[in-house]
Amino acid sequence: MTGLCLLAAGQAHAAGDVAAGKEKAEICTPCHGEQTVPDTANVPALAGQNNNYLQWQLIYFREGRRKNEVMSPLAQDLTDKDVRNLGAYFASLPRPPAPTKDLADASLIETGKKAIAGHGCAACHTDTFEGAGAAPAITRQHHDYLIKALTDYRENARPSTGVGAMNDAAASLTDSDIKAIAAYLETYK
Repeated sequence: MTGLCLLAAGQAHAAGDVAAGKEKAEICTPCHGEQTVPDTANVPALAGQNNNYLQWQLIYFREGRRKNEVMSPLAQDLTDKDVRNLGAYFASLPRPPAPTKDLADASLIETGKKAIAGHGCAACHTDTFEGAGAAPAITRQHHDYLIKALTDYRENARPSTGVGAMNDAAASLTDSDIKAIAAYLETYK
């Protein structure tokens, strides 16, 4: 828990070093891909993600609040400076490009658009779903990753920032809602 307080207090005073973050991020490439756009379906794209969100996730992994068999051991040795540098580096990269064609059928995408509107996702993630502050950019992630993330939030298997906002927001999502939302967000242009 100390790390969470240090992160919150330190952000206003210390910016991350992009070059140091790039060097530290070399270990991330095998899973998250070159320029942090992964080839693997269940791994998130980190390129252009919000710095604050990235830092929180690294702290969650480091402190054991968020568990993953690969990320948890890697994050254990990160210092607060490492966390700031990694956040700055990933945030400095351009977001992944929008898909050149829709990856899901039009009716599923339209259902996802309606589900997002009905659940108020834009309130935190903005009207373009690029996020702000501790809310991540949620577009152009692989649908399998989005399905896993939303399911984990719904089942309280993954912590969220902002007084549990995502856990509460995802609580009423059905499997069908999650699949449709993932299709919409993956193909959002």
